[in-house]
Amino acid sequence: MEGVERDAPAQTRGDVADDLVAEFCRRVLASLKRRDQRARGEWYVSGLLSVPGRKSMRALAAVADHGAAEQSLHHFISDSSWAWGPVRQALARHLDRVLLPQAWVVDSMAIPKAGAHSVGVEESFRSDLGRVVNSQQAYGVSLANEQVSAPVNWGLNLPSEWLEDEERRRRARIPDGVAAMSVEAGFVHTVAELADAAWGLRRRPVVLDARTLDPPALVEQFTRGGVPFVMRVDGATRVVGSDPGRSGPGERLFQAQQLAERGKKLSKPVSWVDPEYSVTRSVLVGGTRVAVPAVRRPGAPPLPRRALTLVGGWPMQKGRPPELWLSNLPDVPPAALLRLGRLTRRVSRDFTEVSARVGIRDFEGRSYAGWHRHVTLCSVAHAILVLSSARHRRLGASEELSA
Repeated sequence: MEGVERDAPAQTRGDVADDLVAEFCRRVLASLKRRDQRARGEWYVSGLLSVPGRKSMRALAAVADHGAAEQSLHHFISDSSWAWGPVRQALARHLDRVLLPQAWVVDSMAIPKAGAHSVGVEESFRSDLGRVVNSQQAYGVSLANEQVSAPVNWGLNLPSEWLEDEERRRRARIPDGVAAMSVEAGFVHTVAELADAAWGLRRRPVVLDARTLDPPALVEQFTRGGVPFVMRVDGATRVVGSDPGRSGPGERLFQAQQLAERGKKLSKPVSWVDPEYSVTRSVLVGGTRVAVPAVRRPGAPPLPRRALTLVGGWPMQKGRPPELWLSNLPDVPPAALLRLGRLTRRVSRDFTEVSARVGIRDFEGRSYAGWHRHVTLCSVAHAILVLSSARHRRLGASEELSA
């Protein structure tokens, strides 16, 4: 936004103390059984933090001093036996304690590719780019509060063309248990892994932007899993509710924006200091109870109708459409739901300024396991950067107080 001064973007290894990198890697890579694997893991993370530009395997290997570094790193990422799941769990448990997240924010990531051999790559229309691109499609879940966010789990969408082609599966070493799923199912699955007791995390509401997805399908799947959610929806999303402008009983089908606009006169102004920009936000916020039309799936038992809250947030500037958020947290005030929803902006910003800088899209290999190991170690590097920035802020505040 014009005229708003942002925090300086996070820096790479030069601003990260070596002791923080070593200590953090020891903590989250403890599940790697062999000492050489733990050493290569720290070495890889150090490269992600220190190498400028694209994080190719050759560039990362240049951090080391011996000629076999590139081959060694390639084997460690693509052909080794270490499991990424326990590393993600250790990372998430630590960040859950130190960041005190307000929500789990799930989002998609497109990874453009030039060739046809990277696992899961296909040509598809990307609404964020407005064109058809050759890319991989991934899902990430971040622990987020209003000051900071960090990704802790990932999923990779594998089209049926990949899963039904035995030769492709063999070359990419795709495990037998991996099956095709919709984008919506991929989101739910990646979140469900975090909710597993093995992760040891405190349950948080899931926040996502579902404007290009299928909200009824997501509502159904989150409801079946008992997952609390706050999802942004498109104005054309169909909901069932009562007209707030008319008295008396009676529900009917509305478009979400149509129903929200009818209740705008009952909305209230809300102001808060946005910690991302350190400015005061003033928004008209209103909420109404709704349901969504049921998703009819063959063989699936019908879901009972669940009361949802549709929240409209109108910026004070005239002529701008409202933000529309759908949630199954009926006891949370509409203004609080809107603030939770805006954590998607926090995650988007941190993805651009931190995850992209440590090479989250830069994996050059072709194997399924290699991709998962790469994004896992990029998540470790992301966490180190945000924790290092927090340490610098604390030290700076202490120096100001003592001056």
